[in-house]
Amino acid sequence: MSELNHVPRRPLIAAFLSLCCGPLGQLYAGRGKRSVTLAVVTLVLMIVAAPIALWIPGGHVSFKLLMFAFACWPVFLIVDAFQCARKARQQRLHWYQRWWLYPLVFLAYLGPVSLISELRTAFIAQAFLIPAGSMHPTITPGDRILVNKLGSRDDAIDYGNVVVYYSKGPGSPQYVTRVVALEGDTIEIRDESVFVNGKQISEPYAAFDGDLPTYPNMVNMQPVVVPPRHFFALSDSRRRSMDSRMLGPVPIDYFQGVASRIFWSRPREINFSVSPENSQIGAIAWERVGMPIR
Repeated sequence: MSELNHVPRRPLIAAFLSLCCGPLGQLYAGRGKRSVTLAVVTLVLMIVAAPIALWIPGGHVSFKLLMFAFACWPVFLIVDAFQCARKARQQRLHWYQRWWLYPLVFLAYLGPVSLISELRTAFIAQAFLIPAGSMHPTITPGDRILVNKLGSRDDAIDYGNVVVYYSKGPGSPQYVTRVVALEGDTIEIRDESVFVNGKQISEPYAAFDGDLPTYPNMVNMQPVVVPPRHFFALSDSRRRSMDSRMLGPVPIDYFQGVASRIFWSRPREINFSVSPENSQIGAIAWERVGMPIR
């Protein structure tokens, strides 16, 4: 038999199933083809969302509109499932409307969702929460950034790019700093001014807040030649950071991606006199949401 006896469909259950597992609510409501179609659309949106977020033009406004559009999709699935269940109250049940089938569908749907999430994080874009102020004012504590992992390392590592890399190899803490010199360059620091190949570089992004540090190479550094397949990176907040002045040039193999955009921001005020973990989270900084990182 292709159909079962009639059992009323409850709209709230359909909405809850869509809240938990996308188009599962439509399946519960007897809209099998619609459920499959919406599941495919959801998976496609998961794939294209990150590249669009990385490259969308127009700055803050266009990015906020994009965020709103993607946020509306799960709301649409929930409302649509609710409406489908309301209309299906007088319909006979199909073969796939069995209670034991819904957990199986959930697990089957979870597989590609998890796979896409893993591949997206590994090869397209990864989100990071910034816990400290080493890149202030470009990136501040509480910012959430998107890191672009597309393209080759050689093309991505360029002068002025803000990059993410392992500090001491895979598995070590990851740092976000700015590339100032590439392989073969000679870099020198004189009274906190940076010279590359004998010429002082312009650094409108650099901040020198706080007392002069006493650690070696922080204020003055003898000329250093960047080795092959390495780059030299400095934080924007020069007096409150750990970068290539202490750690040395960074191997290209440690590179993880280019910081592309701030997609969310709730500034954190860190009280270092107590501990770096002691912080207060402020209100959403809407003016920073969608800001390209340059």
